[in-house]
Amino acid sequence: MNEGEPMAIIRRSAGRRVLPSCAAAVILSLVSPGGARAQTAGYHARQLPSNHALLITVSEYQRSPLPGVSLDRETAVKMAQRFGVPPENIVELAEKQVTREGLRRALAGMSQSIMPGDKLYVYFSGHGARFFSKATGQCTESLVMQDMHVVTNREFSDMLKPLSAKTDKTIVMLDSCHSGGVAQSATSRALASPFGNPRPKFSPEASSPECSQAVNDGTFSKERGVDLGTTDNNLVILAAARNNEVAWDTLDGGALTHNFDVCFAGEAKDSDRSGSVSMQELADCVQARLDQAQKQDVRQHVTLAGNTALIAAFADTSPGAGAPPSAGAATPSAGSVAGAPALASPVTTAPVTTPPAATAPAATAPAVPVGAAPAAADPLAAMNDIYAQRDDRWTVAASAEQPKLKIGTNLAFSIRSRRDGFVYVFYQGTQPDSFYLLFPNQLDGANGIKADQELRLPRKEWSVTALGPTGTDHLMVMVTETSRDFSKLALPAEYVSEAGPFEKIQATAQAVGHIGQIAVLSAAAGRDQCRSAGPKRDLGIARKCSNVFGASLMSVEEIE
Repeated sequence: MNEGEPMAIIRRSAGRRVLPSCAAAVILSLVSPGGARAQTAGYHARQLPSNHALLITVSEYQRSPLPGVSLDRETAVKMAQRFGVPPENIVELAEKQVTREGLRRALAGMSQSIMPGDKLYVYFSGHGARFFSKATGQCTESLVMQDMHVVTNREFSDMLKPLSAKTDKTIVMLDSCHSGGVAQSATSRALASPFGNPRPKFSPEASSPECSQAVNDGTFSKERGVDLGTTDNNLVILAAARNNEVAWDTLDGGALTHNFDVCFAGEAKDSDRSGSVSMQELADCVQARLDQAQKQDVRQHVTLAGNTALIAAFADTSPGAGAPPSAGAATPSAGSVAGAPALASPVTTAPVTTPPAATAPAATAPAVPVGAAPAAADPLAAMNDIYAQRDDRWTVAASAEQPKLKIGTNLAFSIRSRRDGFVYVFYQGTQPDSFYLLFPNQLDGANGIKADQELRLPRKEWSVTALGPTGTDHLMVMVTETSRDFSKLALPAEYVSEAGPFEKIQATAQAVGHIGQIAVLSAAAGRDQCRSAGPKRDLGIARKCSNVFGASLMSVEEIE
């Protein structure tokens, strides 16, 4: 392509769109269950047409090439698919097409296919630079294009803003230097590194002399949701190094990109036992690997800004991964188990109306070894993980009538939502294994709510009694744009048992991970119209298939 020609879309056999251009690194995550999934080992999100990726990579700089970026390019494609982006929704800018104008064209083109509520993942691998801005009187961080022109952090944010303002989540990963002086000094000394012949991803040619000696604030990792037309909860930025450190290009690719790929392939740990892996847990894994591989004087430290609790992938949810209840064990009934919700004076036994079942296959992460006991999970951590995926622009307020509830009395609470939707209430009692889907239930399936109208629960058909022991009950209220599928088809017997009219969730990583996936997934995700990208996917279809939700947390103290 000659300079000045319109940006072309080149389709490869893999089906992804390729627009050669750019530098830096972007990474995606945030799980959206439903749809096809990759067949490689490791953690995966399900591929959905509502997930999009822009991958920007530059290796062939004239004066300071970065050979490892050519490996980053393929790794970034693999990671995008792990994050749930279908190949046809991956746009690549590489080498000579990575220019200021090329970046603008690519984002403008993506804006045509990205709908409100979609997810956007941006990755850059290449040189970073800093130059002195007369307007601000500070050194300004920038990404270096292949033609050695730069795009400042402010310009990059402004380019992303029209997209991030309408997406549910925007995730950006930058594998480039954020410094001047450290990078310059590093180029003048020999480095002993297990990576072999590392190169700093910093361009002194594109930087001002004064900014090679001083580093000021205002880096990409300091950007906030307001700068991109969204909120901090809906934005994640993962940067390769602090603003006064080098990010290294190695024989294995960028140090950040290579180690993130290893962690995402299964090395990252679910440290809070929530049944899922967050961006923070992935970043912790990356840093642990960097600490082992890099000497102290050349070590880089990854930085994470925005919603660090954003979920990248869930633990194994394949049927059979969690152990079923022990043979001969009594199924707990409401009102008979301490710490569990109890049903009082049922008036009707009308069954719950369940939404249509999603037919998409379950996503799979590393399987539990044969014969191994199912890993214990923390239900409260699982609820917090679901809560972290909410769109906080959708306000949901939930409050208990009595914040302190005497054992033997009934729970009552109210909910208000900024938008119409469907209500789901999760409950963890004062015993560790008391984890329930409280509402809708077998006695009350009418879970619709109107915007700005109060919904009081429980209704007269059912009630919930505090049975003790003393302690704190936790509830999470979701209001979703489309219904969710918590039917028996979606909840295998290994994961859920009946406790009166409620569904009791087994406290295993597999069970709570499965709940976490279907909680953030529209019940319509398995339908053909929700599985197809392309020109037929319009705003109407996007809304019918939307995974967006608001949420609120509340707690009640059980007392004697």
